[in-house]
Amino acid sequence: MSHEDMLKRARQLKRQKTSTPGASPLAPPPPRIELNEETSEPDLEALTRRSRARGKRIVESTSQHSTSQTPIASLHATEDTELSFWHPQFLHSQHSRKHNYLRHDVNLLRSQDLQTLHENLLADLHKAEASNIMLMDQFNLQSTQKSLDLEQKDRALALSKTETSRLTNEVAELTTQAKKSDELLADLQNQLKALEAEKESWALKEKDFLHNSELLKDQIGSSLNMGFQLALEQVRALYPDADLSPVDISKTVVDGQLVDIDD
Repeated sequence: MSHEDMLKRARQLKRQKTSTPGASPLAPPPPRIELNEETSEPDLEALTRRSRARGKRIVESTSQHSTSQTPIASLHATEDTELSFWHPQFLHSQHSRKHNYLRHDVNLLRSQDLQTLHENLLADLHKAEASNIMLMDQFNLQSTQKSLDLEQKDRALALSKTETSRLTNEVAELTTQAKKSDELLADLQNQLKALEAEKESWALKEKDFLHNSELLKDQIGSSLNMGFQLALEQVRALYPDADLSPVDISKTVVDGQLVDIDD
């Protein structure tokens, strides 16, 4: 008896049990069908080997008709765990049957109502779809928020670059002005040094002039004294009896009188 026949028989027995009117709660249960392990619990490893062999034959038959692609039968002949879950040649059905469909799952699933299983599957699909929509909404919201944050950061970066460029230009201009000020200051310092040197030169010249002036004054005074003495000697020679004692070079004649010259 195949697996599909056993499922049909189980549904018929369940319908008979639920549709029989007036059934006594102590009625004997329907005869139990003894199923050996070979029919009740399929050999998953044998099914896996047969599925792989079938896939290998399909791949080999398709590769014989194609000359532009490299045969891929060797990839299917290997263990499915050697391939990535995202690999296009990963055998998902065999992987699920081998790792996610255990022996005790068979007995648990057979005891369930197919309609209930179908409703549960639909509910799970609807939950998964709703969860997917919710996650996509959150993803879109986060993406939008990130886009807004990136735009805001880009605007702030553009403003920062503009401000940095303005400050750079201002610093360059101030640097140029500072350089010109330093050059002007150096020029003024050189001029100051030249003026100080010229001042010292004029001070030396003034000192020389004053010294020469004093010498000239002394010479003039000496010349005046000599001339005055010569004049007095001539007067004594002409007027030997004249009294010349009041005569002095430091006096002058005022109203016919000899008076001292004011300093």
